[in-house]
Amino acid sequence: MRSVTLAVLTAFAATIASPAAASCIMSDVEQSWVDGSLSAWSHMVNDRLHLPPSDPPTIIVFNDKCRFETQATETPRWKGEPHQGKVRLPDGGEIPVGVASATSHDDKTGTTFFVMALPSIWQAAGIPMSGDLNGLRGVFLHEFAHTRQTGALKPAFQAAAAIQPMPDDLDDDGVQKRFGTDPIYAAVAEREMRLLAEAAHEPDAAKAKELARQALSLIEARQQRWFNGPDAVWKHYDDIFLTMEGFGQWVAYAWLADPKGGGLAQAAAEEKMRGRKRWWTQEEGLSLFLLVDRFVPDWPQRAFAPSPALGIDLLKAVVADGAQR
Repeated sequence: MRSVTLAVLTAFAATIASPAAASCIMSDVEQSWVDGSLSAWSHMVNDRLHLPPSDPPTIIVFNDKCRFETQATETPRWKGEPHQGKVRLPDGGEIPVGVASATSHDDKTGTTFFVMALPSIWQAAGIPMSGDLNGLRGVFLHEFAHTRQTGALKPAFQAAAAIQPMPDDLDDDGVQKRFGTDPIYAAVAEREMRLLAEAAHEPDAAKAKELARQALSLIEARQQRWFNGPDAVWKHYDDIFLTMEGFGQWVAYAWLADPKGGGLAQAAAEEKMRGRKRWWTQEEGLSLFLLVDRFVPDWPQRAFAPSPALGIDLLKAVVADGAQR
């Protein structure tokens, strides 16, 4: 009797759940945007960066009613399910429905996952760039680039954790949040950013490298002055997050400026990625990687080698003798 009742209840539950699940299908606009974003990433990783295949991350996207999940394979198969205002994550957590774009790692399973709100959520929130689907694709590419860095930068995170466990609320703006209220520190950081931006736009290679050398000297002096004693661990996080944000910014910029991508002029693509120029790692990181891409042709292979080069290492390669372009 119990097994019969269970079977009846299971069948009844299926009749209730299936209409809701069946209604969780992306609209044509949503599907086109997601497909185009994944195609843009494929173009960047295969045709521009020439990186070998890697384990595909789990992808979650959502609108105001449904959550969609798949693996980042050549032929993704999306599974939709309704949500009740909170989006379930692979690590057991959840986030409220709203503007979101993030990459994370599930330590229990060892898998990387990416989550992003679909364009309709951004538009409903009135985000200034929300009507620009190419701009949102740049946001996708920036964040999705981190899925490729998670494994590569694991040794760097482990080195930092060996000094001091990473705080749960640490993010890529952690250094700015910790030291940004110090006016002397902020002035040095802003000087670095100006020098790197000037170097990135300097047409003369020798002058560009000299500006980059000055910026590198400032970075090293800043880290030596402020990142010592109890704050020594920030040296690791400064290098890591400048690398992550710089790479993410460059990937989005490079796609926007690619004739096979966003088709923008380089200046327009750069301006779109700089936006409000609020966060140091994004500002400084973009300039750094613009320089790296100009002077260090094999930088993707260095950045994703078994012992990966960080942004600071690549900047040192920029200023080294023999780098002419």
